[in-house]
Amino acid sequence: MPLTAEQPTPQHAIVIRGMALTVLFFAIISFVNRGINTAIGISDWSPTSFIISRFLYWLWLALIFVYVWRREHQPVLLWSEKRYGAGFYFASIFGMLFTLIIGTNIIGGLLTVFKLFKRSDAMVGIGQFSLPLKVFISVTAAVVEEFVFRGYLMPRLQLFFKSTHWPVIITSVIFGLAHMRWGTLVNVLGPMLIGFIFAYFYQKYRNIKVLIACHFLWDIVGLILLSYHKVK
Repeated sequence: MPLTAEQPTPQHAIVIRGMALTVLFFAIISFVNRGINTAIGISDWSPTSFIISRFLYWLWLALIFVYVWRREHQPVLLWSEKRYGAGFYFASIFGMLFTLIIGTNIIGGLLTVFKLFKRSDAMVGIGQFSLPLKVFISVTAAVVEEFVFRGYLMPRLQLFFKSTHWPVIITSVIFGLAHMRWGTLVNVLGPMLIGFIFAYFYQKYRNIKVLIACHFLWDIVGLILLSYHKVK
């Protein structure tokens, strides 16, 4: 039976533990990834490290699926997927990507004005990876992060808030902070903006496929463009 926010139940406690474990899984996977890198003597930003970390990302998603299956006994996506025509998908993807371009440029411009803008050398380095690896990185981020942050966390957070805004705010902030490893402010604020836009879209239209497509296109185009920057 679908959960509601009206009366706390043991099932609500199971959901809360699942959300806490999701964050814990991410921390453990990050720690394990660095441990493997140290053990085999490679940089955290090397192609091999990214191959390992992306497989660990898929493991992260698999652990969430197993928890939901064994403990929650309900779908990972609590919100049923709504179907739309081809025009909706095209307009949604184009509209969100256009909004992201404007929004991230505004963020970059403001950070530049206040002398807080700094380009991540790690990101520039990733731009030199092979195209197949860039595709693998982009597909992994698009599928795993959308399922976790929008598909899994958002509907469950909404069970505990009367306002629909708090789940959007919380997941977007966490999504931004999850990118702190890149070491620059723009790499936190940019994903935070993406999180807000994607979360409100998902809340209104209940279609994760559009988000996965947008996320993939945003990442793969960004990585390809980074190939034109030289590593210092």
